[in-house]
Amino acid sequence: MDIENKVINTLRKLGLNEVVTANSGHTGIVLSASPIMYAVFRCANFNPADTKWPNRDRIVLSAGHGSALLYAAMHLFGFLTMDDLKNFRKFGSKTPGHPEIKTAGVEASTGALGQGLANAVGMALAEKMLQKYNKPKFNIFDHYTYAIVGDGDLMEGISYESASFAGKYELNKLIVLYDSNRTSLDGKTDISTLENTAERFASCGWAVQVVEDGNDYESIIQAIKTAQNSYKPNLIICNTVIGYGSIYADSEKCHANPFNAMTMMETVKGFGLDTTPFQVDRDVYEHCNSLLNDKYKIYAEWKKLRSRYGIRYPILSRELTIDTKRAIAKLSSLKFNEDMSTREAGHKVLQVVANEVPNLVGGSADLSKSTLAILDDSTYFSNQNVNGRNIAFGVREHAMGAISNGLALHGEFLPFSSTFAVFSDYMRYAIRMACIMNLRELFIFTHDSIAVGEDGTTHQPVEQIESLRLIPNLTVFRPADATETAAGYALALKNEKSPTALILSRQKLPALKNSSFEGALYGGYIIKHEYNKKELHGIIIATGSEVELALKAQEIMEDDGLSIRVVSMPCRELFFKQDKKYREKVLPSKMKCRLVIEAGASAGWYRVAGQDGFVLGIDEFGESGKASELYAKFGFTLPNIVKIMDKLIKENQTIVESII
Repeated sequence: MDIENKVINTLRKLGLNEVVTANSGHTGIVLSASPIMYAVFRCANFNPADTKWPNRDRIVLSAGHGSALLYAAMHLFGFLTMDDLKNFRKFGSKTPGHPEIKTAGVEASTGALGQGLANAVGMALAEKMLQKYNKPKFNIFDHYTYAIVGDGDLMEGISYESASFAGKYELNKLIVLYDSNRTSLDGKTDISTLENTAERFASCGWAVQVVEDGNDYESIIQAIKTAQNSYKPNLIICNTVIGYGSIYADSEKCHANPFNAMTMMETVKGFGLDTTPFQVDRDVYEHCNSLLNDKYKIYAEWKKLRSRYGIRYPILSRELTIDTKRAIAKLSSLKFNEDMSTREAGHKVLQVVANEVPNLVGGSADLSKSTLAILDDSTYFSNQNVNGRNIAFGVREHAMGAISNGLALHGEFLPFSSTFAVFSDYMRYAIRMACIMNLRELFIFTHDSIAVGEDGTTHQPVEQIESLRLIPNLTVFRPADATETAAGYALALKNEKSPTALILSRQKLPALKNSSFEGALYGGYIIKHEYNKKELHGIIIATGSEVELALKAQEIMEDDGLSIRVVSMPCRELFFKQDKKYREKVLPSKMKCRLVIEAGASAGWYRVAGQDGFVLGIDEFGESGKASELYAKFGFTLPNIVKIMDKLIKENQTIVESII
């Protein structure tokens, strides 16, 4: 066999070795897609010694269950050691069950099918948006994004949303290779689908090619070269056989791991290779190294070009590094006096950030007039206008979140995306992946409570905010007024290794007298002290629009001689990250009389309220009606708040000296 087929069969062998040794993993895609993986690694430009090279081609394995194949290719091309392959799926290894960006050279953590495809769309979008930095004789951004997908990726609805988006914006540097083996875990795909994939993508504005024999690596390479000259995004359909070369070929039985050592050896022997596990012939390494040498030359030339660019265009060069220091300083000095919704405040704050951070880009799911998440001094991005910083995602929340992740992964942009809080459910997995990958981005969710009123039950968030708080590494910030909103944005700019979800109101809120930018950065602070410095009868803790209610209730109770403290807690998780001394100052542990107020699910707030406290929340779905009617129905009224506090004080009979 020729050397290139030998490399392909070696990929198959190594992939099998990994899965069988681990006794866990997926073998079918390893055997079917090795020619595709080889063709991509052969054609792509990268440098395993500099995995953050800005102009590298990106390779995303959306079909992340095929990680053993990706790792095999990464080994032959210098990213991973043989020991890394031997440790496949072991605790603490560089080769986890699905690709994760903690492994240098992996471009995206992929798990749920379809997410990687949408991430790749985001990366291709970043490449096109970066075209504005190119100058005559300084073409510093000119690279491709490759994505390898399977049948499952294209069944997921996110694949349609992201494909439609990519077609609209003519992301021609995007090349998707489809391992079309027409087999899924439950059997042949015709038991669940009958669509014509080629026609679907063509209707979305893609250039589509078909490689009839997925083992014909030369045809795949030629298709890639054709795609590289396309003016549309590209789908290359490679007709393959799952489990190719094994006794399980063309059967769903080999989707996962039916192989034992004997069937593995028989399969490897059929490929004409030495059956010794994890053994690679020298000529295979030599061939891959010769391909790498060509890539190194391209890398070296780019480094020289980039150095000259930095001298010729120093301001543009500096823009390519995200710097938020000046924006944070500007936000800390903003003053707000008039009543406004926090979505309106967010809009004002966003403009300040945009003026100081040219890398800020983003948009909404066709809701910019409602969420107000739009940059006033910029135009919409398009294929004809790469300078635009506003992105029209369309009604595509699923894809919007994952595309934003792709933008963040690319490295040069700080993306934001926006929709109503209730629709954050559509984005949930993308948000989860952003947290897993430690991505710096903003998720802006407005219409944060039952105050959306007449839109009814389907549009009134109840459980969404609390469920977002359950996601590790996500900062969830629900401000009470414009000043706290500015603090929330500042916090998002400071969070270099985690995303931030800003939860904003539709209804107008007053500029609270004692709201504090600095205090909000602690996650929770005393917004109004008790009137009697010698004793404290109880504490009301609230977030968002409910802080105003808490302050008004405090005034009523003060008239009755009760000394009540009000705490604004825009970010509960951040508050609990503060040291014990600060937390004790705000919420004395001896004070058991605590009332938490938030117009949403109550479960998580008992950590704040304690077993003797009370949470005034909403644990059922809303109704259609005016906001005032709904607040009354669910008990968010001053008389009810005062009544609850009176009862708590009587039950607890705890008065502690204030800790100021």
